[in-house]
Amino acid sequence: MLDRTIAPGFNPIKKVTIPQVDSSVLSNGRKIFFLNDPAVEVFKIDLVIPCGSWFTENYNLISFALKMLNEGTTKRNAHQLAEAIDFIGSFAEFSPSFDQSTISFYGLSRFFDKNLALLSEVISNPSFDEQQFETLKKKEVQRLKLNFEKSSYLSSVALRSSLFGLDHPYGKSNSVEKIQAVELSEVKAFFASNFSDFDIMVSGKLPSNFLEVLELNFGKSQVKKVSLPEYKITNTVGHLNEIRKPAFVQSSIKIGKVLFNRTHPDYMKFTVANELFGGFFGSRLMKNIREEKGFTYGIHSHLYSLNQEGYFSIGTDVNGENEQATIDEIFKEIVKLQQEPVGENELETVKNYMAGSFAGSVNSPFAIMEKFKAVYFQGMDMSFYEQYLNSVYKVTSEDISQMVNTHLQPDSFYTCIAGPEK
Repeated sequence: MLDRTIAPGFNPIKKVTIPQVDSSVLSNGRKIFFLNDPAVEVFKIDLVIPCGSWFTENYNLISFALKMLNEGTTKRNAHQLAEAIDFIGSFAEFSPSFDQSTISFYGLSRFFDKNLALLSEVISNPSFDEQQFETLKKKEVQRLKLNFEKSSYLSSVALRSSLFGLDHPYGKSNSVEKIQAVELSEVKAFFASNFSDFDIMVSGKLPSNFLEVLELNFGKSQVKKVSLPEYKITNTVGHLNEIRKPAFVQSSIKIGKVLFNRTHPDYMKFTVANELFGGFFGSRLMKNIREEKGFTYGIHSHLYSLNQEGYFSIGTDVNGENEQATIDEIFKEIVKLQQEPVGENELETVKNYMAGSFAGSVNSPFAIMEKFKAVYFQGMDMSFYEQYLNSVYKVTSEDISQMVNTHLQPDSFYTCIAGPEK
């Protein structure tokens, strides 16, 4: 009979096997990366376009160009396009970001050909209808106005602007006036100059002739290469940025600093230190500020690994009266990590959690391709993940102390608060 008073045995995860992502090149030079998994009946294709904030001073051009692709082609209006995608059981996503933008189709493998024909139509023959554009502009204005009423949105934007500067691609902020000023002719011109240069990433169950289908749909058109501009970081002088509104009940707190991305030699050691500090539900920040103090439902820290830079951020929402006490406790936890060695049991718990999370994050071809994208666009390869478990397990208490003392000096942080008036 099972004795439920005895916990089941536990064995640390020692190895995770990650399938190889293969590559090919179309006749026009477009790169193809693929991961074939016959065990599933679905596939995903991404057109990854180098047109994030780094490629234009007006981020709205990226957003509108992408979203207008979903508003119809020269062959079908928006309703007909949506019906055609839905008819074959597919789903489309249009995702702008800082470094690159992505057009994704999720579909049933047996309709691979039809999906690629539709995707090719979308990227090659958008209609850019004036009426649809004006409707989209109104929606974007309303969406931004709603975001301006959210303290978490305002604190996040304020932190990035403080860290990188208002003119930096990672620090720019949007406005209603900027959206309203965009003309359809500008969107068309931006699309023509920036959207032909893309990599293709496809995963899932692929037909035997998938490379021929890709060549047919994407191998004949002209590719206009896009160059990567350079920008300098210009931090704001003040380390405290407060946004006060009478309507706010809670204070959204963001504390952070420019750091590094996953190409840095300290990345893995710091990632373990961050996990212990504020990266998961059992972290020190959660135990202190949620469980002991009861100031918040959740508090987390994260190292954002962008293509050109990286930044570290701590974020939480608390009642206005607990604002300063929360900030004080955050820095107390940093100082404690700097001065006191981490116990082996606590460190082992964190490592095992990270190992389990990693194993769960590579359990599908779509997830593995996302991992590949993350390293590929930062000039790395999948060996980063092959070494992941070993890198985590060999981190010591001394490494944690070194990382926190080296990279998390309290006077190096910027604090941004969006909350009620004092």
